[in-house]
Amino acid sequence: MSMTSMLFLFLFLPAALAVYYLTPGRAKEVVLLAVSLVFYAFGCPEYIFLFIAAVAVTVVLGRLMNRSKTKSAKRAFLILGIFLNAGLLVYYKYSGFALSIWGSVTGAEIRLKNLALPLGISFFTFKAISYLADVYKGTAKLNKNPLHDALYLSFFPQVQSGPLSRYNDLNTWDPKQDPKWDPRLFTEGVFRFLAGFCKKILIADVLSKVTAEIFAAPPDTVSMAYAWLGAVCFSLQLLFDFAGYSDMAIGISAMFGYRCPENFNYPYMTESVSKFWRRWHITLGAWFRDYVYIPLGGSRSKSRSRVYFNLLVVWLLTGIWHGAAWNFVVWGLGYFAVIAFERLTNLPGRIRSKWGKAVYRVFTLLFINFQWALFNAKDLTSGLQYIKQMLIPSPNALADARALFLLKDYWFFLLAAVLLCFPVVPRLMQKLKSRKTARTVFEAVLALVLLAGFAWSVSLVVAGLNNPFAYANF
Repeated sequence: MSMTSMLFLFLFLPAALAVYYLTPGRAKEVVLLAVSLVFYAFGCPEYIFLFIAAVAVTVVLGRLMNRSKTKSAKRAFLILGIFLNAGLLVYYKYSGFALSIWGSVTGAEIRLKNLALPLGISFFTFKAISYLADVYKGTAKLNKNPLHDALYLSFFPQVQSGPLSRYNDLNTWDPKQDPKWDPRLFTEGVFRFLAGFCKKILIADVLSKVTAEIFAAPPDTVSMAYAWLGAVCFSLQLLFDFAGYSDMAIGISAMFGYRCPENFNYPYMTESVSKFWRRWHITLGAWFRDYVYIPLGGSRSKSRSRVYFNLLVVWLLTGIWHGAAWNFVVWGLGYFAVIAFERLTNLPGRIRSKWGKAVYRVFTLLFINFQWALFNAKDLTSGLQYIKQMLIPSPNALADARALFLLKDYWFFLLAAVLLCFPVVPRLMQKLKSRKTARTVFEAVLALVLLAGFAWSVSLVVAGLNNPFAYANF
């Protein structure tokens, strides 16, 4: 079940909220856990029992680890938990890729079984590992109810595509007491959900029409203008698809009384490639920092080569996490190369002039755009060919005319997407902070715009003009 479907919007979510708030005290978590499992069963019925088993085994190992008296026993439970969860991820997501590599090396003809990915398996695996690691370190404050742990691992707004919250993020109220309905937090959640829904349907899904057409075209028929239009549209599509999902997840969490970590912070306003990843998919970057980079030694390593090795491991894993294909591996290594270069040269920190900083920002955005083109390609060869078309003029009057036609047809959505890459609304709200009447009027207008956008979005969903979330099968 998608969070943009009519079933979810007008039946599942209202019913879940009603039952949740009508249920007293500790039983609220039981209700929310049941709701989360029903959501998963609708979205991925063939793997629901596997999912329940993975949640149960992870919670049992976490609880056993928490009760263990010796370090060696704790370490054994930690290793077992990581092995089992990572094993599921490797089997379902990477076994085909690994067998294809083995076949190309040995020359053996291997018939691959196409395995459907369990819903959100990459996100679940990382949440499970963070839960086990935090219990091992003693930073996760476990209560007496193991169902709370199960709810953390299966919480339905986050199970599909994050954000990658931590166990303690869910400890926002005492389960022994009946949490009161917080109208302010609930209202904030509704606004956030509506904003995310509009981002997804009105921007990401509309621009996906341009992206799908251009990236599906044979490389030799793609002109430079046509290729650039496709790359820019995909960069914006992916941002508003994933950021839209994150807004919806944060909004739903708030409706249930939980605060969820932010996942995006206007990433295309970045000054450098390094800072881009502090603004894009923030919780993933924090996960790799806390559970891979720092345990490897991080930046504290005495040897400079060791620091860069740690970075290499992080970015190689980041690429592989995003997909089991060579273009994702090269994509991750590309980020490693530029981030290592920025660290080695202290760029753009050492640039003093405004023009120099502006030029470096342009370089950063161009590099990110090329990376997204590689990311969206069906394979490495296609990705490199697409980038070649972006760099080398290839006269094609038909493709140029088609690019101009698409630009005329979709200019409004492109303009809206570019404007929303900047914090226009937050800055206006900040400027109106001391002007109470003007701020109230602005908030009322914003609410009307969101409601109108939501109605428009719903009409597109009813017409079948929406797409699955880009990160739904990660």
